[in-house]
Amino acid sequence: MRRSSLLGRAFISILAVALAAVLATGLIARRALESAFESYLISSGVHMGPGAGMGRRVIGAAEETFLVGVDRGIMVSAVVAVVLAALAAWLLARYLLGPVRRLTVASHALATGDLSQRVEEYGPDEVAELAGAFNGMAGSLEEAEELRRRLVADVAHELRNPIGALRAQIEGIADGVIPADPTRLDSLVEDVGMLSRLVDDLQELSVAEAGRMRYERAPFDLCETVAAECERVRALVAPGVALAVRCPGRAVTVVGDEFRIGQVVRNLLSNAVRHTLTGEIEVQVDRAAGSVRVTVSDSGEGITAEDLPFIWERFYRADSARSAGTGGTGVGLAISRRIVLDHGGEVFATSRPGAGSQIGFSLTADVDQAPSA
Repeated sequence: MRRSSLLGRAFISILAVALAAVLATGLIARRALESAFESYLISSGVHMGPGAGMGRRVIGAAEETFLVGVDRGIMVSAVVAVVLAALAAWLLARYLLGPVRRLTVASHALATGDLSQRVEEYGPDEVAELAGAFNGMAGSLEEAEELRRRLVADVAHELRNPIGALRAQIEGIADGVIPADPTRLDSLVEDVGMLSRLVDDLQELSVAEAGRMRYERAPFDLCETVAAECERVRALVAPGVALAVRCPGRAVTVVGDEFRIGQVVRNLLSNAVRHTLTGEIEVQVDRAAGSVRVTVSDSGEGITAEDLPFIWERFYRADSARSAGTGGTGVGLAISRRIVLDHGGEVFATSRPGAGSQIGFSLTADVDQAPSA
């Protein structure tokens, strides 16, 4: 079934309405003028009385001549109205449907993979709003595609080094160039373990970014969780580096998934441990106005102002502000940010190169103010 175009429908509709209006006005005017002209002739004495046939013939001829002129005027008016209505319909249809056509062309281009397509937002409010929605959709698709490309590039970058090291060592052992002694085997196991951790973290990150991470929410004391995580990483702290925990004198209760919040604290601590070779690492829990903040401060090398906004992105450690030899898979802070946001909290970070960093998060405190499970 062939569909008629919106342009044709709009043109015909406007033309039909204009023509109908002119004809209706003309017919009404003709009837009114006929009656008024007859009354005028009678009042002028042309009508001789009820029995005079001559008077009626005069009136009939006069009426006929007058009405022929009226009909002619109506026809001329109809023709002029049709021409003007056609011109107005064409201009209005172009004004209304021009942006729609551009949207159609841009949509086809977007469907073929050209994600840079945008349309000008003008015209009637509804059409301009539609154009704005299209531009927003195109922008989101372009951003998603860029994130996908970056993810592929980041994963390839992260896998290249450990796989290359594994391949070189295994080929060396197979060729008899490298002895398969315990030291070499431990190195292979370490590289495989790093790959395994990277795959696990990537899987967890994909689940978190898709919003499918599950949480078992319940009230818990955040200070106890922080203290427990500090004990976990204490053995990893560099010699001579002090690790301190500072909490209020009473329990700080929040509602959330204790394991996931502990994972956030552990990621922040691991990040601080890897970049602090001297000085102190301090974990501070502060409570104020229905919220609680956990801040992990270190005396490490710090982060530059240019790199600071990007530390919550995946594979940040591949940037110039991080060393490839510091360990970690580079997705811990990205996962931590997603967990905190899912709990209704916020993340923050401040730093000065050479003076350490302060990285942390805030959550709603108190059971009655926290989100329900």
